[in-house]
Amino acid sequence: MHSLLDARQQWTLAAGAILLEANRLEFATGYDIDMLEGKREGITEMLDRAWSIRDEESFQRQVESFRENRGHGADFDQDRALLSVMNYQEQENYIRGIIDEKRSAQFKIIQVYDSRLNTAGVSAWDWGRAISITRMAMQIGYMAEDAAWAFMHEMAQRIQRAYSSWAEYALAYIIGRQYWSEEFNEDEALAHFELIEPLLERTDSPWNLVRWEEESVALPVNLEREG
Repeated sequence: MHSLLDARQQWTLAAGAILLEANRLEFATGYDIDMLEGKREGITEMLDRAWSIRDEESFQRQVESFRENRGHGADFDQDRALLSVMNYQEQENYIRGIIDEKRSAQFKIIQVYDSRLNTAGVSAWDWGRAISITRMAMQIGYMAEDAAWAFMHEMAQRIQRAYSSWAEYALAYIIGRQYWSEEFNEDEALAHFELIEPLLERTDSPWNLVRWEEESVALPVNLEREG
């Protein structure tokens, strides 16, 4: 656990751990990109390629998108609402009638996993990634440190209020990731699970070092919005 980070910062980074650790960053260093040689350049390229984030302005647009819930979580909720008014057989008929294989897969994912999700759905996928990319973008210089932590705390509060444990949060995250990937098969499901398995099982995992019920996360955050 990074000794220079307070309890709220530690919890917040733990909530972004899936993507941060997928990029081979370490919780023990506070997910510091400069602790790995050449990582800054790799992260800069990844933000550009995967997110079209190249500077402060493009990053701020992504921040506002997360704030306004314009992500996969909102799309998932719309599709989920559509299936919710159908019985199982009606759902099957509807999904079989979808010509687009990717959209069919997304609806099948909702049908299979719906009962395992609470009303927050897969918002974990959007909010968790918001924390991850902000931690990395802050270090590159795309957002001032104070504003970046305020935004990450905002996302962390949403996560803590919406889910009841690291396990519930993780499940929602990987279901959201599978919905994003637009593929539904056993190999894909296992690949998504492999991202969270170490975080659930490792003794030095942030999820086993930081309690979910961290009171400091729920404290009010003064949000600084640019423009």
